[in-house]
Amino acid sequence: MDIRVLNYFVTIVQTKSISNAANALHVTQPTLSRQIKDLEEELETVLFHRGSREIQLTDDGQYLYNRAMEILSLVEKTENNIRKSDELAGEIYIGAAESQSLDVIAKAIKRLTDLYPQVRIHIRSGNADDILEHLNKGVYDLGVTIGGYDTRKYNHIALKNRDRWGVLVPKDHPLTQMESPTLKDIVKYPLIVSAQTSSEPSALAGVGDYQIVASYNLLYNASLLVKAGVGIALCLDGIIDTSYEDSPLKFIASDTDQTNQMQIIWKKQSTQSPIAKKFLDILKEEIILNEDQN
Repeated sequence: MDIRVLNYFVTIVQTKSISNAANALHVTQPTLSRQIKDLEEELETVLFHRGSREIQLTDDGQYLYNRAMEILSLVEKTENNIRKSDELAGEIYIGAAESQSLDVIAKAIKRLTDLYPQVRIHIRSGNADDILEHLNKGVYDLGVTIGGYDTRKYNHIALKNRDRWGVLVPKDHPLTQMESPTLKDIVKYPLIVSAQTSSEPSALAGVGDYQIVASYNLLYNASLLVKAGVGIALCLDGIIDTSYEDSPLKFIASDTDQTNQMQIIWKKQSTQSPIAKKFLDILKEEIILNEDQN
Protein backbone atom coordinates (compact mmCIF):
# COMPACT_ATOMS: atom_id res chain seq x y z
CA MET A 1 0.00 0.00 0.00
CA ASP A 2 1.55 3.27 -1.15
CA ILE A 3 1.68 6.21 1.28
CA ARG A 4 1.01 8.60 -1.60
CA VAL A 5 -2.19 6.75 -2.52
CA LEU A 6 -3.29 6.73 1.13
CA ASN A 7 -2.92 10.51 1.09
CA TYR A 8 -5.03 10.63 -2.09
CA PHE A 9 -7.72 8.55 -0.39
CA VAL A 10 -7.76 10.72 2.74
CA THR A 11 -7.96 13.90 0.66
CA ILE A 12 -10.96 12.55 -1.26
CA VAL A 13 -12.76 11.78 2.01
CA GLN A 14 -11.96 15.18 3.52
CA THR A 15 -12.86 17.22 0.42
CA LYS A 16 -15.93 15.01 -0.19
CA SER A 17 -15.42 14.56 -3.94
CA ILE A 18 -12.95 13.30 -6.54
CA SER A 19 -12.97 16.65 -8.34
CA ASN A 20 -12.25 18.66 -5.17
CA ALA A 21 -9.47 16.27 -4.23
CA ALA A 22 -7.96 16.43 -7.72
CA ASN A 23 -7.81 20.22 -7.50
CA ALA A 24 -6.26 20.12 -4.04
CA LEU A 25 -3.68 17.50 -5.06
CA HIS A 26 -2.96 19.06 -8.48
CA VAL A 27 -3.65 15.83 -10.36
CA THR A 28 -6.25 15.01 -13.02
CA GLN A 29 -9.55 13.39 -12.06
CA PRO A 30 -8.95 10.32 -14.27
CA THR A 31 -5.55 9.78 -12.63
CA LEU A 32 -7.03 10.05 -9.15
CA SER A 33 -9.95 7.75 -10.00
CA ARG A 34 -7.54 5.18 -11.41
CA GLN A 35 -5.39 5.28 -8.26
CA ILE A 36 -8.40 4.66 -6.02
CA LYS A 37 -9.67 1.88 -8.28
CA ASP A 38 -6.25 0.21 -8.11
CA LEU A 39 -6.30 0.55 -4.31
CA GLU A 40 -9.72 -1.12 -4.12
CA GLU A 41 -8.47 -3.96 -6.33
CA GLU A 42 -5.36 -4.34 -4.17
CA LEU A 43 -7.48 -4.55 -1.01
CA GLU A 44 -10.23 -6.59 -2.72
CA THR A 45 -12.97 -4.33 -1.41
CA VAL A 46 -15.10 -1.29 -2.25
CA LEU A 47 -14.21 1.90 -0.38
CA PHE A 48 -16.92 4.30 -1.60
CA HIS A 49 -20.62 4.04 -2.36
CA ARG A 50 -20.84 5.17 -5.97
CA GLY A 51 -23.67 7.23 -7.36
CA SER A 52 -24.26 9.79 -4.60
CA ARG A 53 -23.35 13.45 -5.12
CA GLU A 54 -21.16 13.49 -2.01
CA ILE A 55 -18.57 10.85 -1.13
CA GLN A 56 -19.99 8.14 1.14
CA LEU A 57 -17.65 5.58 2.70
CA THR A 58 -18.40 1.89 2.98
CA ASP A 59 -17.61 0.17 6.29
CA ASP A 60 -14.24 -0.92 4.88
CA GLY A 61 -13.68 2.60 3.60
CA GLN A 62 -14.32 4.07 7.05
CA TYR A 63 -11.94 1.54 8.62
CA LEU A 64 -9.23 2.38 6.09
CA TYR A 65 -9.75 6.12 6.65
CA ASN A 66 -9.29 5.74 10.41
CA ARG A 67 -6.12 3.67 9.95
CA ALA A 68 -4.82 5.94 7.18
CA MET A 69 -5.07 8.98 9.45
CA GLU A 70 -2.95 7.17 12.05
CA ILE A 71 -0.43 6.01 9.44
CA LEU A 72 -0.03 9.42 7.81
CA SER A 73 0.27 11.10 11.21
CA LEU A 74 2.99 8.62 12.19
CA VAL A 75 4.83 9.21 8.91
CA GLU A 76 4.71 12.99 9.37
CA LYS A 77 5.85 12.74 12.98
CA THR A 78 8.73 10.43 12.02
CA GLU A 79 9.89 12.77 9.25
CA ASN A 80 9.73 15.81 11.52
CA ASN A 81 11.64 14.11 14.32
CA ILE A 82 14.38 12.71 12.07
CA ARG A 83 14.84 15.71 9.79
CA LYS A 84 18.08 17.46 10.69
CA SER A 85 18.07 21.10 11.72
CA ASP A 86 20.31 23.51 13.60
CA GLU A 87 17.85 23.54 16.50
CA LEU A 88 16.15 20.70 18.36
CA ALA A 89 12.69 20.36 16.84
CA GLY A 90 9.92 17.86 16.31
CA GLU A 91 6.60 16.67 17.68
CA ILE A 92 5.62 14.72 20.77
CA TYR A 93 2.26 13.02 21.11
CA ILE A 94 1.16 12.40 24.70
CA GLY A 95 -1.95 10.48 25.67
CA ALA A 96 -3.11 11.49 29.13
CA ALA A 97 -5.77 10.67 31.65
CA GLU A 98 -7.76 13.63 32.96
CA SER A 99 -6.19 14.71 36.24
CA GLN A 100 -5.30 17.88 38.12
CA SER A 101 -2.04 16.15 39.02
CA LEU A 102 -0.80 16.73 35.47
CA ASP A 103 0.41 20.22 36.38
CA VAL A 104 3.98 18.88 36.55
CA ILE A 105 3.60 17.69 32.94
CA ALA A 106 2.38 21.18 31.97
CA LYS A 107 5.38 22.81 33.66
CA ALA A 108 7.78 20.48 31.82
CA ILE A 109 6.06 21.29 28.50
CA LYS A 110 6.39 25.02 29.23
CA ARG A 111 10.13 24.70 29.84
CA LEU A 112 10.61 22.54 26.76
CA THR A 113 8.74 24.86 24.39
CA ASP A 114 10.50 27.92 25.84
CA LEU A 115 13.87 26.32 25.18
CA TYR A 116 12.94 24.89 21.78
CA PRO A 117 10.27 27.00 20.02
CA GLN A 118 10.12 24.63 17.04
CA VAL A 119 8.79 21.80 19.20
CA ARG A 120 5.07 20.99 19.07
CA ILE A 121 3.31 19.04 21.81
CA HIS A 122 0.04 17.24 21.11
CA ILE A 123 -2.03 16.21 24.15
CA ARG A 124 -4.78 13.66 23.60
CA SER A 125 -7.15 12.91 26.49
CA GLY A 126 -8.40 9.39 27.12
CA ASN A 127 -8.56 6.51 29.53
CA ALA A 128 -5.80 3.93 29.97
CA ASP A 129 -7.26 1.52 27.40
CA ASP A 130 -7.25 4.16 24.68
CA ILE A 131 -3.81 5.46 25.66
CA LEU A 132 -2.20 2.00 25.65
CA GLU A 133 -3.73 1.15 22.27
CA HIS A 134 -2.25 4.26 20.64
CA LEU A 135 1.04 3.84 22.51
CA ASN A 136 1.39 0.29 21.23
CA LYS A 137 0.66 1.41 17.66
CA GLY A 138 3.30 4.13 17.86
CA VAL A 139 0.76 6.92 17.48
CA TYR A 140 1.63 8.25 20.95
CA ASP A 141 5.21 8.70 22.15
CA LEU A 142 4.25 8.81 25.82
CA GLY A 143 1.22 8.01 27.93
CA VAL A 144 0.11 9.20 31.36
CA THR A 145 -1.98 6.54 33.10
CA ILE A 146 -3.55 6.02 36.50
CA GLY A 147 -3.43 2.58 38.11
CA GLY A 148 -1.40 -0.51 37.27
CA TYR A 149 0.38 -1.22 33.98
CA ASP A 150 2.49 -3.99 32.43
CA THR A 151 6.04 -3.40 33.68
CA ARG A 152 7.34 -5.94 31.16
CA LYS A 153 6.28 -3.75 28.22
CA TYR A 154 6.75 -0.19 29.45
CA ASN A 155 9.35 2.03 31.05
CA HIS A 156 7.99 4.63 33.43
CA ILE A 157 8.56 7.69 35.57
CA ALA A 158 6.38 7.85 38.67
CA LEU A 159 4.22 10.96 39.10
CA LYS A 160 2.72 12.20 42.37
CA ASN A 161 -1.02 11.61 42.36
CA ARG A 162 -2.95 14.17 44.42
CA ASP A 163 -6.38 13.16 43.10
CA ARG A 164 -9.23 12.06 45.33
CA TRP A 165 -11.73 9.46 44.21
CA GLY A 166 -15.35 10.24 44.82
CA VAL A 167 -18.68 10.78 43.12
CA LEU A 168 -20.23 13.62 41.11
CA VAL A 169 -23.88 14.19 42.04
CA PRO A 170 -26.62 16.82 41.56
CA LYS A 171 -26.38 19.47 44.28
CA ASP A 172 -29.72 18.38 45.78
CA HIS A 173 -28.87 14.66 45.82
CA PRO A 174 -29.50 12.76 49.10
CA LEU A 175 -25.77 11.95 49.41
CA THR A 176 -25.03 15.66 49.92
CA GLN A 177 -26.92 15.49 53.24
CA MET A 178 -24.57 12.83 54.63
CA GLU A 179 -21.47 13.95 56.52
CA SER A 180 -19.19 11.23 55.14
CA PRO A 181 -20.93 8.78 52.77
CA THR A 182 -19.22 5.44 52.33
CA LEU A 183 -18.81 3.56 49.05
CA LYS A 184 -21.65 1.29 50.15
CA ASP A 185 -23.85 4.37 50.49
CA ILE A 186 -22.81 5.52 47.01
CA VAL A 187 -23.55 2.24 45.21
CA LYS A 188 -27.19 2.33 46.32
CA TYR A 189 -27.74 4.75 43.41
CA PRO A 190 -27.41 4.17 39.63
CA LEU A 191 -23.76 4.62 38.69
CA ILE A 192 -21.93 6.16 35.75
CA VAL A 193 -18.38 4.77 35.59
CA SER A 194 -15.25 5.19 33.53
CA ALA A 195 -15.13 3.03 30.40
CA GLN A 196 -11.60 1.95 31.37
CA THR A 197 -11.65 -1.82 31.78
CA SER A 198 -9.64 -1.80 35.01
CA SER A 199 -11.58 0.91 36.82
CA GLU A 200 -14.74 -0.94 37.84
CA PRO A 201 -13.17 -3.91 39.69
CA SER A 202 -10.69 -1.73 41.63
CA ALA A 203 -13.25 0.87 42.69
CA LEU A 204 -16.23 -1.37 43.40
CA ALA A 205 -14.71 -4.64 44.57
CA GLY A 206 -16.40 -6.05 47.64
CA VAL A 207 -19.22 -3.50 47.98
CA GLY A 208 -22.06 -5.85 47.09
CA ASP A 209 -24.73 -5.29 44.46
CA TYR A 210 -24.69 -2.15 42.35
CA GLN A 211 -26.21 -0.88 39.10
CA ILE A 212 -24.16 0.65 36.30
CA VAL A 213 -26.39 2.64 33.94
CA ALA A 214 -23.73 4.27 31.75
CA SER A 215 -20.00 4.62 31.15
CA TYR A 216 -17.89 7.54 29.97
CA ASN A 217 -14.57 8.28 28.35
CA LEU A 218 -14.29 11.96 29.26
CA LEU A 219 -15.84 13.25 32.47
CA TYR A 220 -17.47 16.34 30.95
CA ASN A 221 -19.87 14.11 29.02
CA ALA A 222 -20.58 12.15 32.19
CA SER A 223 -21.37 15.40 34.00
CA LEU A 224 -24.13 16.07 31.46
CA LEU A 225 -25.64 12.68 32.29
CA VAL A 226 -25.47 13.51 35.99
CA LYS A 227 -27.25 16.84 35.36
CA ALA A 228 -29.93 14.99 33.40
CA GLY A 229 -30.53 12.63 36.32
CA VAL A 230 -29.24 9.47 34.62
CA GLY A 231 -27.05 8.53 37.57
CA ILE A 232 -24.11 9.64 39.68
CA ALA A 233 -20.55 9.47 38.33
CA LEU A 234 -17.60 7.81 40.00
CA CYS A 235 -14.65 10.07 39.16
CA LEU A 236 -11.66 12.08 40.30
CA ASP A 237 -11.97 15.45 42.00
CA GLY A 238 -10.95 18.70 40.31
CA ILE A 239 -11.78 17.82 36.71
CA ILE A 240 -15.29 19.27 36.78
CA ASP A 241 -15.42 22.61 38.60
CA THR A 242 -18.17 22.46 41.22
CA SER A 243 -16.82 25.25 43.43
CA TYR A 244 -18.83 28.17 42.03
CA GLU A 245 -22.02 29.19 43.85
CA ASP A 246 -24.52 28.29 41.13
CA SER A 247 -22.97 24.94 40.23
CA PRO A 248 -25.70 22.34 39.63
CA LEU A 249 -23.30 19.58 40.68
CA LYS A 250 -21.30 18.67 43.75
CA PHE A 251 -18.29 16.39 44.21
CA ILE A 252 -18.34 14.12 47.28
CA ALA A 253 -15.05 12.48 48.24
CA SER A 254 -15.10 8.78 49.02
CA ASP A 255 -14.42 7.84 52.64
CA THR A 256 -11.69 5.46 51.45
CA ASP A 257 -8.26 7.10 51.38
CA GLN A 258 -7.16 5.20 48.28
CA THR A 259 -4.91 6.94 45.78
CA ASN A 260 -3.98 5.00 42.67
CA GLN A 261 -0.45 5.21 41.32
CA MET A 262 0.18 7.56 38.40
CA GLN A 263 3.00 7.39 35.88
CA ILE A 264 4.18 8.48 32.47
CA ILE A 265 5.07 5.44 30.38
CA TRP A 266 6.64 4.53 27.04
CA LYS A 267 7.33 1.27 25.23
CA LYS A 268 10.55 -0.49 26.21
CA GLN A 269 11.23 -1.61 22.64
CA SER A 270 10.76 1.86 21.14
CA THR A 271 13.54 4.32 20.39
CA GLN A 272 12.65 7.75 21.67
CA SER A 273 13.24 10.76 19.45
CA PRO A 274 15.78 13.33 20.69
CA ILE A 275 13.01 15.75 21.59
CA ALA A 276 11.09 13.09 23.57
CA LYS A 277 14.27 12.23 25.48
CA LYS A 278 14.81 15.91 26.25
CA PHE A 279 11.23 16.23 27.49
CA LEU A 280 11.68 13.27 29.85
CA ASP A 281 14.91 14.79 31.21
CA ILE A 282 13.12 18.09 31.87
CA LEU A 283 10.19 16.26 33.47
CA LYS A 284 12.53 14.48 35.90
CA GLU A 285 13.98 17.85 36.88
CA GLU A 286 10.48 19.30 37.42
CA ILE A 287 9.51 16.35 39.62
CA ILE A 288 12.57 16.92 41.82
CA LEU A 289 11.85 20.67 42.01
CA ASN A 290 8.25 20.00 43.07
CA GLU A 291 9.40 17.58 45.76
CA ASP A 292 11.88 20.14 47.14
CA GLN A 293 9.20 22.86 47.21
CA ASN A 294 6.79 20.61 49.08
